[in-house]
Amino acid sequence: MKRIFTSRSKVFPALLAAIVCTSILSITGCASAANPSDKSSITTTVAQAQETASAAAAVSSQDTVTVSAKGSTRAIPDRAELHFGIRTQAETAEKAQKENSKNVDAVVKVLTQNEIQEKDIQTSMYDVSPQYDWNTGDGTNVIGYSAFSSLSVKNVPIDDAGKLITACTEAGANEFNGISYSCTQYESLYAEALKNAVAAAESKAKVLAEAAGRNLGDVKTIVEGYQDMTYANNSEKVYAASGMEAAEDSVSSANILPGQAEITANVTVTYTLQ
Repeated sequence: MKRIFTSRSKVFPALLAAIVCTSILSITGCASAANPSDKSSITTTVAQAQETASAAAAVSSQDTVTVSAKGSTRAIPDRAELHFGIRTQAETAEKAQKENSKNVDAVVKVLTQNEIQEKDIQTSMYDVSPQYDWNTGDGTNVIGYSAFSSLSVKNVPIDDAGKLITACTEAGANEFNGISYSCTQYESLYAEALKNAVAAAESKAKVLAEAAGRNLGDVKTIVEGYQDMTYANNSEKVYAASGMEAAEDSVSSANILPGQAEITANVTVTYTLQ
């Protein structure tokens, strides 16, 4: 039986040549189908794509100016948060706690009688601790106990704050630890401050554009900056003297002057330049 051998070295080059020829015919065939007499259609298409890419690059690299600005608005705070302390001392921890609870109840009664809701009254701290004799010995001798309660009273109308401070002190609050202010219309006031910040940013950007011999274009981006929540969460405190002397020196009621609250907003704005 006669065996026939085919050399791979002869077959593969032939196949490769056929594939290359087919590819060339396909490309030239497409060009001829588009315009048999003009083989420049592919070149024209490439040129158009290059022009489009160049235009896109020009837009993306368009000159810009970025400015940061602050806007603000002012209002008189209409709410206060009061911070009272009730401290009692006795020979035993039980007696100190009972006396403390009695005074706290008296203070809460005064508050509720003055139309302060219980949901706005919070015990923010409570402590019972031994008292040591530091005048004799090494300070290890317990001579009594102290009980302390701290009350935070929120949502107090500004006009009622003074009389409440006096009434609560007379009822048993022997420490007054500060007052915080807030505005019930904070959200709308902050929105106004934001608008003022954007307007301030535009004014600054116009000056810069004019200095550069350009015209200010459209807004590209706006980023809100840090928001000061002072008058939204009652974090600003005005500290007053604590102790019984405050009650003894008061004639009728404490005089509370909230002044003006400045509510601010910060923005960073990027504009295009023309």
